[in-house]
Amino acid sequence: MKILIVEDDEDKRRQVSEFLKELAPDAVLQEARSMQSGLSAILKGGQDLLILDMTMPTFDITAEEDGGRPQAYAGRELLRHMKRRGIRTPAIVLTQFDRFGEGLDLLTLEQLDTALRAAHAGHYLGAVFYSVTDESWKAHLEKLIRSQVPAEG
Repeated sequence: MKILIVEDDEDKRRQVSEFLKELAPDAVLQEARSMQSGLSAILKGGQDLLILDMTMPTFDITAEEDGGRPQAYAGRELLRHMKRRGIRTPAIVLTQFDRFGEGLDLLTLEQLDTALRAAHAGHYLGAVFYSVTDESWKAHLEKLIRSQVPAEG
């Protein structure tokens, strides 16, 4: 199984990677750190599962690049790009925020999850709330992954 993790936060990406290595030791993990590098990796294809952050910079942050404008709905944009191109790789949103956007554009994680399920039925598996202090995200993520991966044996 090849899993792409699109996540800009170094600590969160490391925690998620370590958990996935425990859960699926034979999995090949690929990482992207922004909306654009995530889109590039998705378009190259070959992944069996996508773990998408929701809020991230437009571009990878480097010594020369500040990442561009932060994207409150970057994960949703990646799912939209996938839909337009007919890419149906199973995807899970893993976020440490419970609210996104501002003003009229504000959505709770629950509202966003409902909207994504409607817009991307069949390949959007669900949203997981990530917390540094509460590891319940691991059980939720595992449940969503196992809902998509056939049991071995």
